[in-house]
Amino acid sequence: MSTSQRPKVSAVLTGAPLLSDVGVLLDQLDSDARNSSPFDPVAFLNKNFANETILTNQLPYLRKAVGERMETLDDRISTALQRQSETAVATRKHVQDAKASVAALEKRIKQVQEKASQSEKAVLEITRDMKRLDYAKRHLQRTITTLKQLHMLVHAVEQLRLRTAQQPFPDYKAASHLMDATRLLLSHFSGYTQKVEPMRILSLQVQRYEAQLKDGLVYGFRVVAFGARKAMELQDKKKSGVKSKSAAAMDDDSDHEETVAVMTVEDMQGGVLVFDALGDRTRTQFIRTFCEDYLEDYVKDFEPPSPETKPERRVSSFKAAETKTESEKSFAGLDQLEKRYSWFRDLLEQNLNAKFKRVFPEDWNLQATLASMFLELTRDHVLALLEGPRKDADATNATILLKALQKTILFEKDITAYLQREFHTVFTGIDSAKASDAYAIKPLLGIASAAFEPYMSPYIGLEEQKMDEQLVEALEDRTVDTRGERPVFISSTNLFVTIKGSMARCTALTKGHAFFLLYQAFKDSLRKYAQILNGKLPSVLPSSAVVGGLSLPGTFGGKHDQNVEASYRLPPGEEITVCHVISTCDYCADTVEALEDLIRDTIDEEYQDKIDMMSDQEIFHETTAKSIRVLVSGLCNRLDGALKSMAAMNWGTWDAVGEESSYVRMIHEEVQPMVLQIRGLLPASYFRSFCDKFASQFISLYSGNLMRLKRISEPGTQQILLDVYSVKTLLLKLPILEDGKGSKSGAAGTALAPAMYTKMVQKQFSGIETLLKLVGTPNDLLIDNFKVQTSNGKPIDLQVVMNLKGLKRNEQVSMLEKYGLDPVSALKSVTSGLTSATIVSERVQALQDQGSTVAAKMNSDLSQMRQKVDDFRKSFRP
Repeated sequence: MSTSQRPKVSAVLTGAPLLSDVGVLLDQLDSDARNSSPFDPVAFLNKNFANETILTNQLPYLRKAVGERMETLDDRISTALQRQSETAVATRKHVQDAKASVAALEKRIKQVQEKASQSEKAVLEITRDMKRLDYAKRHLQRTITTLKQLHMLVHAVEQLRLRTAQQPFPDYKAASHLMDATRLLLSHFSGYTQKVEPMRILSLQVQRYEAQLKDGLVYGFRVVAFGARKAMELQDKKKSGVKSKSAAAMDDDSDHEETVAVMTVEDMQGGVLVFDALGDRTRTQFIRTFCEDYLEDYVKDFEPPSPETKPERRVSSFKAAETKTESEKSFAGLDQLEKRYSWFRDLLEQNLNAKFKRVFPEDWNLQATLASMFLELTRDHVLALLEGPRKDADATNATILLKALQKTILFEKDITAYLQREFHTVFTGIDSAKASDAYAIKPLLGIASAAFEPYMSPYIGLEEQKMDEQLVEALEDRTVDTRGERPVFISSTNLFVTIKGSMARCTALTKGHAFFLLYQAFKDSLRKYAQILNGKLPSVLPSSAVVGGLSLPGTFGGKHDQNVEASYRLPPGEEITVCHVISTCDYCADTVEALEDLIRDTIDEEYQDKIDMMSDQEIFHETTAKSIRVLVSGLCNRLDGALKSMAAMNWGTWDAVGEESSYVRMIHEEVQPMVLQIRGLLPASYFRSFCDKFASQFISLYSGNLMRLKRISEPGTQQILLDVYSVKTLLLKLPILEDGKGSKSGAAGTALAPAMYTKMVQKQFSGIETLLKLVGTPNDLLIDNFKVQTSNGKPIDLQVVMNLKGLKRNEQVSMLEKYGLDPVSALKSVTSGLTSATIVSERVQALQDQGSTVAAKMNSDLSQMRQKVDDFRKSFRP
């Protein structure tokens, strides 16, 4: 290593351990080389030599060890090369031997493949004859099978012909089995019935025998059901529509019917098997034909007569005209529906069940099909009787219409139960456990009764009449039902009992369109009842807007309301009636909500989204709100005497502060008894609303009355402040007011008044107290105190204070100049607001005119309402 390289090496050779064994170091280098890790000389030196001195000392040993290691490797390489040269010849020989073995193996494989091919050819030669024999055997078996099937088919057709030709009746049971067999055998020759003539003839013969059996059975069942003569008439009518010669000949020969053979029960049971063998379509066709035959007399006897076509009857001059037409018409009328159902019951029990007992299987549902077709015909007849040229005279008679519907629904329920009990008929939608039954049929309920649905307006009118009778009684009835939590007018409970009864009667008949019409009638009756409750409230006063037309300025917490509240006067004891109106409206609103849910859950699904009685609840809520306003206004009007007494006092000459004024005691005497009585009659939420509205309105009245005072002395101001404190204390305790004995009233109260109520009262009274404090301030301190007490005060507010202090015009101008206004503006302000009494008079007069207009309109509306009530009463008088 040169001297120029040492500093560079020594710069990185720091902290390396001393080399202890050079051989170990070389073994480590060999291991790193085998692990394919790259060799880093600098890292190697740093790791194994601590400094340059150690490197210098160890370098000769390292060089010697590396040299020895190189010599050892050279010897190993030389030895390996020598051994490789010695084995090269043997290796070449082994490769040649392997190639020769592979070639020999390939030759042997080819030989094996040739032998396998020869063996396969030999096997094919051996099995060729066997395949030919197998094919021949298979075709021979098919031929034999086909011949046997053909022989069986010919034999079955011949047997079917013989069974069909038997007299007096074919062997239907055996024929049904032969029909099953021939159909099965013909299915094997389905591809030849059109191509091979003998097969086509054979197929036609089978069809002909089946048709003979079917026609014979239809005729045979008709003979059993109606007799030979009518059976022949029906047979000929189906074919040609006119009476045949055979039927005419049968009419001439009265003894012929007695000679006609009638099928026995066993014959008919065999016939049922034949129809089953003929297939579902033929069986269904026979069932409908059988039912139509039975219902032919029903159509003839009960179909509504047409006014255009009336049969002509010959009437002898010696004999009165027959009344058959009238009787038939009476049978077809709505008032005679019960006769239809009695006719059908007799048909089932005395005719069908008596003649065909144990004949028709249950899965045929023949009786149910007959009932369904009967109800469909009845539905068509009812529709004709309710509307159209054949309309019944009783179609608008609610009593007959309702009775007819009740009889129809009862019959549908009875016949359904009868079929389920006697014939185990399964109806879809009725028996959920058997709803998936393959033989289930549509229910009978609603087939005929649904025809009445669009024509139930007379019935709805009858129910409306019952509710209107309740409303007429409610006009004057003030009887109170005290059985509940709150007293309500008994007319409200009676009305809802009537509504409940109407619902029960209607839902027993229908839950569709008629029930929806009844729901609309309920809404109309509830609106009328809300108007009746509204009529129990006192009338609005003509001078309703006079009181409370003036209020504090906004600076002192006053509120300016453009909407003038109507004013009402409550005679003594009338507040009880108003409370009963509120409780009744609350009861009605809650009951209407429950009624809405009940109707929505009961009515058919298509009408459920149309059920909405929110507007009806709102009507009662509006009446409740008006009733609370009536109570508030009535109590405020009762305090009018106290406020007039306050205004009559000479506050300008008041010289001493004593106890609370007499008008305050008058306020207590009026407020406390009425509030205690109201709290015992109203729900807590409505009583709280009453307290809020009364406190707000009375404070406005009190402040307005205060604004009307002309002059208040400083002692008078202190006296009014004392009165204000007493009135405020009364209003703060209003929600929890106690009677004179210190006990609570009937309604449950709380220890403290509601926080929001207390905050509202204190806020409004704080403005009055501030105004009075400014009025009682000496003149020299008024401006400073006004600026302190009213941070947003205006000159007009200061002028209000000066008017109440009774300052003269020049004093007010001086005060306004001192407040900051220039002399011209101050003089103008004083001139425009010289007399607050003038302003008050003008505002009062305007409000009186407005109140007169409102009163005139209300009187007109009341006159119209009284006229409607009188007309309403007259409509129910006999």
